[in-house]
Amino acid sequence: MAWPDPHRPGEPADPSRPWHWVARIEDGAAATPLPIGWNGALRNWMVWDGSAVTAAEAARRFTYLGPCLTPAEAQARAESAPEEPRGLAALAASATPPPPPAMVFRKDAVRNHLLIFAGTLFGTLFLAEKVIRW
Repeated sequence: MAWPDPHRPGEPADPSRPWHWVARIEDGAAATPLPIGWNGALRNWMVWDGSAVTAAEAARRFTYLGPCLTPAEAQARAESAPEEPRGLAALAASATPPPPPAMVFRKDAVRNHLLIFAGTLFGTLFLAEKVIRW
C-alpha cells in the first residue's frame, strides 16, 4: 500500500513535514491525490473534514504518494523546469502532420477505396429508387 516504512505503516516518510499527498485505496486506478496533514506530536493524520485518523487506519484507507512541496520547493522546481510552450506555439508543437501516402498500407488503401465505392453505389441506388417512385 506504498507506505514508506513497512515497520511504521500509516506514518509519512518525513514526519517533520506537515502536509502529505495520499490517495484513497478504494478509488483504485482512478486515484485522486488528496492532501492530508500529519500531526507528529499526536502521531495522527488530520483529514479534510477536520477529523483525526490514526496511522493504522490511514494505512488501511490510503496509499501514500509523498510529501507536499513547500512554496520555496515549488518555486525552485518551476524555475529549473523548461518552460512549456503556450498558445499558438503549443498548438504548433502538438500538431502532427498526416503520414505521407507512401505510408498507407496497400491493403488498407484497397479496403478504403472499396468502402467508398460501396457507399457511393448504395447511395446512388437509394436516390434512384426515390426518384423512380415520384
